[in-house]
Amino acid sequence: MNATLDIRAILDATANQILAVVAPDTARLVRAYVSLDETADTAATDGVRIWLPPTFEGVDVAHDTPVAVGLLVHELGHFLQPLKALEEVEQQSGAPHWLGNIIADIELEAMMAGLFPPLADTLKAVRAVVKQAHLADYRRSLQAGRTFPAIACSVALTGRFGNPELPFDINPHGDSQTLFAALRTIASQTAADRALQFAWRLAGATEIAPAQTPAYVEETIQTFPELRQAAETFPTPGGALSVVGPAGRAAQAEAASNTGQHEPQSAEPVASVRTVRGRPRPEAQQAARGLRLHFQVARSATEIAAPGRLDRRAAVLGELIPLRMALPGKERPRPKVLICLDKSGSMKGAKFVLAQTAAQAVALAVREAGGEVVGVLFDDSAQIATSSDEALLFCDPAGLSYGGTGFEFLADAWRRWPAHAILLVTDGDGSIPPAMPGDKARTSAILIPPDCDAALMGQIAARVVTLNDLRGLADVMTLLTPRASC
Repeated sequence: MNATLDIRAILDATANQILAVVAPDTARLVRAYVSLDETADTAATDGVRIWLPPTFEGVDVAHDTPVAVGLLVHELGHFLQPLKALEEVEQQSGAPHWLGNIIADIELEAMMAGLFPPLADTLKAVRAVVKQAHLADYRRSLQAGRTFPAIACSVALTGRFGNPELPFDINPHGDSQTLFAALRTIASQTAADRALQFAWRLAGATEIAPAQTPAYVEETIQTFPELRQAAETFPTPGGALSVVGPAGRAAQAEAASNTGQHEPQSAEPVASVRTVRGRPRPEAQQAARGLRLHFQVARSATEIAAPGRLDRRAAVLGELIPLRMALPGKERPRPKVLICLDKSGSMKGAKFVLAQTAAQAVALAVREAGGEVVGVLFDDSAQIATSSDEALLFCDPAGLSYGGTGFEFLADAWRRWPAHAILLVTDGDGSIPPAMPGDKARTSAILIPPDCDAALMGQIAARVVTLNDLRGLADVMTLLTPRASC
């Protein structure tokens, strides 16, 4: 398979994964399709079809996966924004198109990095390419400018690409390539002061929700009315989006509905740590026996030696019975569960003992049913064992540190384990990220009283139940993981 076909397969898979998260209903009906368009000089999409240029700022897109995926993520990020309203604001307010485009780009890249943490580095890769190609030109333009409108576009682009780690960065304490350092080279102090105010305004776009983007552009041009006459000093790197078909319109409407009110969140990646797996609690082993049936897969297809079809490989190998017959049934995947155990300060003591015992019981039951279990320990950060299994759920509580509570790690967990059911064992007291419909649907929470917050957990979990003692664990699991009918 050549490089173009390889990158196409990666891009198609990524596009459909993004679409399935932000617009799951549309994703059930249509598939996104990505092509490298030899005639294109920039990326473009109508939501379900995406066109990428063969080269981007001198980079061969077919041979640079991070840049190719980053361009794709950026373009699909526009589907989180009310593009028609943004265009109307530009026309009515007199805001130059480059200004609306840059504010929209800053907002969407902050949003996409929070919704899809594993893809954040691809956006950084695109920004790094632009920095390498154009930052020196942006900085020279700042030095040559004498008025704020003459340098405004260069100010915006320097902040966008001076530090590829962020969608926009001023950073008074950064190196000589950052925007703050570049503003010191502006000859006119009046223009420099105005440029700094403008830069802080643009930085604020990393904290707004997609639905707020048009109003933010309008408020920006009201604050800086002189920009109505400001020219686009340099072309704004990015793409073009035109929703022309019914599938594209449906995808955009659904994506905007699901994400439009969510402000960008800083994701907390799940870190890998070395651990020694301890022995399960005896109470957990006992409780696990009553939970096995909740994870056994009914109607699994099986096969016996019997007349039916010829197994050609078995015949060649000379096996005694080269005939096989599949029994009636329906294939179902084995259960996959991500168990997230809260070790925050509010859980310390008897609450953690109950929570850990319940988590271990569920993990043992899933394993005995032939399933896959991943264990996460979290407080204000989250960890997984380097073995990528449930080992951390069997840790010694005496060796733990107990911090605050934050559920931001879920943004990373939802993407890293897209096929797993998510089970939170917690008192539910902490900051939470926005949850897409599909994320919430596969997330459940077992709350450990007292002082638990069911309403808060209801924002990120479709099923929330309270566990007072282990005797109620089987009933709780009936609610959280109802068994399939036979």
